[in-house]
Order: sequence, then C-alpha cells, then structure tokens
Amino acid sequence: MTFVHHVRFVRTAIATVLVGALLTACGGGGSSPTPSPSPSPTPTPSPGGTTVTVSGKISFERPPFKGGTNGLDMANPVVFPARGVVVEVLDASTNAVVTSTNTDASGNYVATVPASRSVFVRAEAQMVNAGASPTYSFRVLNNTNSDALYTLDGTSFNTGTANVTRNLTAVTGWNGSTYVDTNRAAAPFAILDTAYDVKTLILSANPTGALPSLDLYWSTKNNTANGSQGCPDPSAGTIGTSFYSPGPDSNCPGLAAGIYILGAYANGAGDTDEFDTHVIAHEMGHYFEDQFARSDSQGGDHGPNDLLDLRVAFSEGWGDAFSGMATNDPIYRDSANGVSANFNINMEVNDTSPDGWYSESSIAQILWDIFDPANEPGDTVALGFLPIYTAMTTAEKNTDALTSIFPFITALRTNNPTQSADIGTLLSHESISGTDDFGSGETNAGGDPTVLPIYRSIASGNQVNVCSTQTSGGATADKFGNHKFFVLALNSAAILTIKAVGTASGGGAAATDPDIYVFRRGSVEAFGNSEPSTPVNDRTEIITQHPFAAGTYIIDVFDYDVKNGGDRLPRCMNVSVSG
Repeated sequence: MTFVHHVRFVRTAIATVLVGALLTACGGGGSSPTPSPSPSPTPTPSPGGTTVTVSGKISFERPPFKGGTNGLDMANPVVFPARGVVVEVLDASTNAVVTSTNTDASGNYVATVPASRSVFVRAEAQMVNAGASPTYSFRVLNNTNSDALYTLDGTSFNTGTANVTRNLTAVTGWNGSTYVDTNRAAAPFAILDTAYDVKTLILSANPTGALPSLDLYWSTKNNTANGSQGCPDPSAGTIGTSFYSPGPDSNCPGLAAGIYILGAYANGAGDTDEFDTHVIAHEMGHYFEDQFARSDSQGGDHGPNDLLDLRVAFSEGWGDAFSGMATNDPIYRDSANGVSANFNINMEVNDTSPDGWYSESSIAQILWDIFDPANEPGDTVALGFLPIYTAMTTAEKNTDALTSIFPFITALRTNNPTQSADIGTLLSHESISGTDDFGSGETNAGGDPTVLPIYRSIASGNQVNVCSTQTSGGATADKFGNHKFFVLALNSAAILTIKAVGTASGGGAAATDPDIYVFRRGSVEAFGNSEPSTPVNDRTEIITQHPFAAGTYIIDVFDYDVKNGGDRLPRCMNVSVSG
C-alpha cells in the first residue's frame, strides 16, 4: 500500500521579512541579534490621522523529515503560518501593551494603534479564547526559566500617519551545522501549531466545547536524564522523555500539570521533539484522555514490539492514532540523535509487531482505520472522529471495566450498528476476539495462558490462585501478565476483607510482595501495597474490613517483585474476599 504524506501548506518563499525577530521568554530569556528591517511597502494614508492600522503575518520555520530514517532536513525549512497566536503591539519606551489581537488561520493579524507612536510587535507562543465558546488556552513555557512564556519581538518603529505592514518569522536557529540555542525561535511556535491541529480536531466533534487549559513546557535544556528519586526535575531540564503529566501526585508532588517536551540538542547526541508533530500530538492524546475521556493506564516504558498491560496498550495506541488523526498523517515519526535520524511507524501497514489486545501497534492500527477513509483491503470503516469522540467520552468513560480496546469497541459498535461487522473485521485482523467491556471470549493469550480469562469473577467467600508473570519487555510495571484482574460485583453494600497470600502453584514460586488495588470506574477505592518488613508478612497483603457500596469493582493483584526487576518465574498468590 502506498501513502502520500499530505503537507498542510504548500511551501512558499517569503518575499520580504519586514521586521527582524527576537525570541525571548518573558521574565528573562535568551536573545539573539536583531536583523535590520527590510523596506516596507508604500504606506496607505490613514483616514482621520489619529490612528493607523498595523497588519502583517506571523510565521515560523519547520524543517521537514527527510526520506527513510535520515532525520530532519534542517537545510530546507518550510515556512508555515503561526495560526491563532496572540499578537500584541507594545509601546517601545515602556513595554506597555497598546493593543492585542490574534492571528487568523493564515497567520495574518490586524491591529489599530495610535498614530505617530514608537511601538514594536510581539507574537506570543499562546492561543487563548476566553470569551464566547469554544474556550481554550494553550501556552508554551520555558520550564528552566521560571515557566516564562516564549515571545517573538520585532524591532521598534514609529507608526507615523499611514497604515503599515510588519511581518515576523521565527527561525529554527540552525546555522548550517548545529543549533544556536539562543535563537531557536521557531520551536515554541511549532509546538503551539501542533496544539492548533489538536484543538481543531477536538472542536470538530464538539464545536462549542470548553477545552481545559494546557501548558506545554519546552527548553533547550530539556534532556533525557532522569531527576532524583525517579521524578522529573523540570527546573533543571532533567525530564527523561517527552510526556504528559496530569499534575502532582504522591510520588512527584512538585510536578505541574502539562506536557513536557525534549529540546536539548547536545551537540548532536541529544533528542529534540519540538518539530516532531506526532510526538507532541501523541502527548496531547493523553491530555484528551485525562480531560475529556478516561485512562486507567499506569504508564511506563513501551515499544512497538512490547506486549503490554491492556490499559497501557490502549492508552499508547490511542496516542499514536490520535497523532495521526490530528495531523492527517498515519506515519508516526520521531527524530533522534540530535536531528540526524528518526524512526517511523506507519499505521496503515500491518507491521511485524505482535497482534492482540495487548499491542500498542494493533490498537493504533484499529483506531486509525476506524477514523480514516476505507482505503485498503479489509478496511471498510470510515467513521471519522465524531464517533470515536462519542465512544470515549460517554460509554467508555463510565465502564465498570478497566479502559482498554474492549469497552471502546463495545461502545463504538453499539453506537454504529450498521458498521459493527466491519469493525469486527478490523479486530480479527489484529487477533482480537473479546466481545464485551471485559473481553469475554478472548482467545489470544499472547503466549501466556495465565492471562485468560482477562477478568476472573470473585465473591465473598471465594479464594482463587493466580500468578503474576513477566514474559515481555523489561521488568517494568506496565507489561503483559504482570497484573491479574478480578470482577467483584456487589448487589448491596458490604464490609469486606481482601487478601493476597504468596503461595507456590503450578510451577510458579510464591509471590514475595503482593500488592492489591481495587478500582471503581477508574478511581482507586482501596489498596494495599505495604513494604515487606518481617518474614511473617513478606508474602501477604491485606485490605481489612473496607466498606464498599453496591456496584461492580475491579481487583488488580500483582507481585511487586515481578514487575520491578525480579526474575522471570511466575510469582503466584491466593486471592480471597471475605466479609
């Protein structure tokens, strides 16, 4: 199958850049030499003489990807309009804002200002609509400089008595062989432009919606080193990778909500993501899950060939597919080695990754094929974004099961019955056979028969033996087989004790550090995850006499030692409920 990469705008040559540009981060930031202004067009007389119109275009450079895996073409950047950004005209002496406006979808702005006044034009790396719906606010901030907002300033000029044109173009800062970090002005605007695409996609399904505010943190110092105690340290730039954070938690109480984006070039050895549209849109897919839908994913390392926990597989596959939907491009690209290399994932191609409900690649391909036109053998589904949005923000959001491909597909098929059989064909192509929110009837065990059924039933007075396994990828918390799930259905309120006791079984060793989490529609209802302290309680975890309201609960049990660096032996436990 052949795919043509559609570029949103045809490359154009900017005839004149009428104002030199200076990138700053308000509150202090890098600066660069300001080019001399180019000649302005012949001014048009201003009626009345008390005000004039300042208009122009705000643009930014974006280097395209080269063919194959050869990275970004820094020598041939394409100039794009900065859409929807805030533009201010400021007094040149006091820096007071004279007037403010926004660019349109072509990057153009128009502002009325006093005549004969010394001013300059500033483009801000933010999109804001705080008035009539839809409402939104997206900002690109420098997390290593007190979260200062990035701005692009032109040179000062006198407005005179005639209308005037002032254009600004943010450049990449590439000098032919490396980055000049103090002039990487295009980066914040490239990041914001991807947010514009995401905003447009979401509003296509909910035109009058209120999009929760989102800050995107980027710095030339943001690198792949990890912060202390496993938490990113945004102020130092040690963020580990580009990621979405829903906000502080008990593990990382100082981590603000937002998207953190790599930017450290490090003499060609670093990883920069500001021009990787799919990476940014992927993380905004997690923003969508968090703010509009629901994700039960615990996160963690993931790759195309990994067998993942069903929650992680759906969340990461969704992020991949969402990035294609927002950019109208199924080829996910991520640059690396500075800018000299990249990897590709084509969601239109059935790759060699494992197929199944535990596969990020399978989920991405299914979701993309549901969205895109019916353009290949076996893909006769072309629903677009609205049915996907509806399924994720209603039925899947409220499912009693954990979020995964199963409740999503159940909701989608229920809402689109004439397409149910064709949706089933997409699932079959990826070896997925579960028939309801809980994946009942699923036959794909991914080489580990202990994972089926995906959910086991348990009730007060029952005891069931399960084993926590590690058969895929590294020893991290998000892999296939680590977690075993039970459905606890209560017709009435009850006070229950839930216990997991390490017990050797069927060739598996006894679990050494069982943990228990109980979920109610994605929220943690109760948990037991104590650290072993004595030989007596090494193999036991217990939630004692917890009051539960009537409803359906998911009990998640696992051996901490398996998912965090233990050996590959199954670690087994007896799980019981009493009350």
